[in-house]
Amino acid sequence: MFTVHQSTDSFAVAGTAVAAFGLASLSMPLKARLVDRYSQRRVLPPLAVLCASGLALVAFASTTNAVLLVIVVGVAGLFAPPLGPSMRATWRLVTGETDLKQRAYALDAICEESLYLGGPLIAGLLISFWSAPVALGCAAVLMVGGTFGMVATPLARHVAEQRVEGRFMDPGPLRIAGLRRILVVILFVAAGTSVAYVCVAGVAQDQDRAGAAGFVEAAIGLGSVVGGLTWARRTHTRSHWHHLAGLIGLLAVGLLAASLATNLIVLGVVMAVAGLAVAPLFVVSYLAADDLTPAHQRTEASTWINTANNLGSSAGASLAGVAIDRTAPSHGFLAAGVLLAVLALVLALVSSGLRGPSPSSRRSRCSP
Repeated sequence: MFTVHQSTDSFAVAGTAVAAFGLASLSMPLKARLVDRYSQRRVLPPLAVLCASGLALVAFASTTNAVLLVIVVGVAGLFAPPLGPSMRATWRLVTGETDLKQRAYALDAICEESLYLGGPLIAGLLISFWSAPVALGCAAVLMVGGTFGMVATPLARHVAEQRVEGRFMDPGPLRIAGLRRILVVILFVAAGTSVAYVCVAGVAQDQDRAGAAGFVEAAIGLGSVVGGLTWARRTHTRSHWHHLAGLIGLLAVGLLAASLATNLIVLGVVMAVAGLAVAPLFVVSYLAADDLTPAHQRTEASTWINTANNLGSSAGASLAGVAIDRTAPSHGFLAAGVLLAVLALVLALVSSGLRGPSPSSRRSRCSP
């Protein structure tokens, strides 16, 4: 975002570039099928190299052409490797249908949120002491190194032996109505959360402290890690739909409070509290998707959750970028909070009528 903004001096273009990267995630389920058919080792490394090359081009090419920058970012997103779904396939292989799977998914979400904790801190330091392009170049290097490290593990070799037969363009788990409902929920949650991230950047930019945005985002990651650790240790008896309603409600309250914060430190504290809901939201979504889909479609179902998240994030980033160019970031926080509050209320009202998986019926997955 800051690299494109630095080149074009427009948050609208920067938000559109982020949106282009996220929209390219529509290819993620197909890439996941390629991983299932040809193994993590054969598919993930070339994808990572191509994606990193696109990010490096954006970082170090001396161009101010907004259209070209958005296109290159979108192409880079097209090749982004599906690391999360591949990792969760490995977790399922290790834990099976035991009570360890919820903890494994929580660990997965916590690790990912820890990246959002450490990544923004590193990015903030690099932006403060060097520049946004240097931070983006570091992201490209870390993507390649991490991917090659992942596929070098024995577990990745074991997953590589699995094969999926059938038509490549088959809709697969999207046929399941319950999964489609979860995807709609994740889509709206991601849109609201993405608006918040862009608004954090807008507040920092308005105060001439762009690097501070990384520290506020790290606070969200810290809250998410704490929330994930706490969630994994609890025994849950309510349905996944009730859990989603409560967690989204907590996130909505945090965003509404953020609309009133003008000090970056206060904003960081408020967003850290809101972040408590983030990791548990994904744990609940992954478990619900597993319960709704047959075993041979669970990797792809997990990928669709990531895809819905990316699409929602893209829409939110694009809208927020345009809005910040025309109004105050606080209005973006307010709009996102209202959106999520309405979503939480709707889920709470209709959850009793939704047929779906409940942790109480699958206690072996949710016991501490």
